[in-house]
Amino acid sequence: MRVLYSSNELHDAIATVLSDPKPGDRRIALVAYVGGRADAFLPDPADLDIVCWLKPGSTDPLTLARLRERGAKLFKSDLLHMKVYWSSRNGCVICSANASGSALGSASQKEAGVYLPAGSVDIDRLWSYAKPTKIKEADLRLLNRQADREPSSFRSSSPTDNADFLEWKKLRLSEWRLGWWYEDAELAKKSKTVAKERFGIKEPVTFLNLRKGQLRSYDWALSFRLPHVTDVNWFYTDFVHPIDSADKLAFDRDNPFQAVQARPLRDCPRPPFKIDGRFRRGLSRAMAKYGPERIANKKSLKPPEGLIDMIAQELRT
Repeated sequence: MRVLYSSNELHDAIATVLSDPKPGDRRIALVAYVGGRADAFLPDPADLDIVCWLKPGSTDPLTLARLRERGAKLFKSDLLHMKVYWSSRNGCVICSANASGSALGSASQKEAGVYLPAGSVDIDRLWSYAKPTKIKEADLRLLNRQADREPSSFRSSSPTDNADFLEWKKLRLSEWRLGWWYEDAELAKKSKTVAKERFGIKEPVTFLNLRKGQLRSYDWALSFRLPHVTDVNWFYTDFVHPIDSADKLAFDRDNPFQAVQARPLRDCPRPPFKIDGRFRRGLSRAMAKYGPERIANKKSLKPPEGLIDMIAQELRT
């Protein structure tokens, strides 16, 4: 047995245990949480069995989806808290560190553990104790929705960790809506009151006027101004309420509900994909081909598949 006294030693030992598998090797990571950037610390994920607890805000569905795309086999185990990185050929690391950038990265937490040589750990006994079951597509989508309502370590403040549009289209972990508008509107008095009561914020960041049921709390909307597709940004729905008709400056007979993003994006969960200049240009070109009037005339804010395909085509050219 060798004691590992730091995160750096853990990082190196885990990499040694899991790297460069040979035919017939069996490798397993039994780890409480698979957090952001875990794919950087689980080398050669093809045929690696990963068992984790699908705890919202702690295990990152996007990271799991990326590992699965690279060939990892994913399993879930509720209340799993052990951290065991095991290989039939290279031994085993048992430690305090989850598979995440915060535990194993350069600016990591203070972790420790032990390395044990091959044959020291009865992995089948731990597997039976954990009782893992396969993670399905629906599990990842549910985890993604639940994470929007929980304190999270993978927030929008780390855009480089987020998917781009094409990766989102491939994985489809999250849903979003179209939050378009033509003319500037007024913030409802009630929006200010609710933002102050719920979040301690005097002035909400932004808002959208819409019809009943078009957005719900915790929904993401791709917000932009028509007809020329400007002011493109993410909109996170903190709450929705009917606009009081007595609030003359804010009330809109055609769109009598107001969806409000009270908090800045840095304090919201991670959006479905990152928005950059390339995406904005692709969206603008795709919208011009699709027709802004077709978007404006739709009752649903769900993005049409035809528009999604056009955006993807623009981004691939």
